Amino acid sequence: MTKKITQQHIADALQLSRNTVSKALNNEPGLKEDTRLRIIQHAIDMGYTKFPPGMLESITQLKHSRPEHAANMGNRLIALLTHSDYVGNHYWSPFLRGLNTSLKEAGYTVAMSIVDMEEENELRLPPLFSQQTPAGIITIGSFLRAYYERIEHTGIPALFIDTYADFTMNLLKTDTLLVNNQESVYRLTKSLLEQGCTDIGFVGDIGSCLSYWERWSGFQMALREFGVELDPGRNIVNTLPRHYYYEAELREALAAMKQYPQAFVCANDAIAVELMNIMREEGKRVPEDIILTGFDNIGELAYLHSSIPTVDVPKEELGLRAGEQLIWRIAHPERPKELIRLSVHLKDPKYTK
Repeated sequence: MTKKITQQHIADALQLSRNTVSKALNNEPGLKEDTRLRIIQHAIDMGYTKFPPGMLESITQLKHSRPEHAANMGNRLIALLTHSDYVGNHYWSPFLRGLNTSLKEAGYTVAMSIVDMEEENELRLPPLFSQQTPAGIITIGSFLRAYYERIEHTGIPALFIDTYADFTMNLLKTDTLLVNNQESVYRLTKSLLEQGCTDIGFVGDIGSCLSYWERWSGFQMALREFGVELDPGRNIVNTLPRHYYYEAELREALAAMKQYPQAFVCANDAIAVELMNIMREEGKRVPEDIILTGFDNIGELAYLHSSIPTVDVPKEELGLRAGEQLIWRIAHPERPKELIRLSVHLKDPKYTK
């Protein structure tokens, strides 16, 4: 059950009197603006919601217009929010190297905070935020839509690396960084179709993030272009947010198929690796008996089967670009928000166009 945040909780956390906190949260006179802003920001971070109408909007405008805004106060802390299963991930390690390089050169320090499921479901920011309000926020991995919105409501400059699956440009309130997902998978699928492979399935958690949804869209786009009807029974997809296919679920879904398609287009390399291991256990050869494609170009896939088509994401450059964008955003908080895409390289020995 979500804990109800009261003014006394905020007062205790800040070691202030409840009367002082009450004045700040009710917009009463008699407080320095610095103190008022600090109390209100801390209340937001703790999940307090009983603000007078219009108060948060006016406070956000005031924070961004004041010369004491975080970028000018010497605040050099960047909060990197993620989940525990992304720590040490083959994909994110080079990204973090690039991110640290660009932020370190600009004089910023990165503090990683692991957001657990309870915090995410209750829309609570990590304890770091109660110790010091960061100058900026970066998220990696997929979060619930409500949690992205929670971050937006802090008013702190932020950059989302990927975002929720049903995102559209008209919902853009925070800078978002992606790679060229849709066209890349469209080209991979088109390559299979041009080789005469028309019995193709897609495997991926298309509801977990925008990137996977775009890859699913690219797959469908190629089928439509070649006049191939989408067969739901050939696909292993799930539209649930924060859902990931692991080995047991993949085995169960495969067992339900009477016959495998000629090829599986996978949402990422991790799924392609899981499928490859399962196929090998069943005595099937890749790609002679069944074709697999991936996305990300992680080292594990190259080690197991270097000829499997995949998409090479420039992971370290993605981190460098993320740091550059957040630094710029901290200095220009009022400029229009941006959706940024990095180009990728298709690694398919049969498709060289």
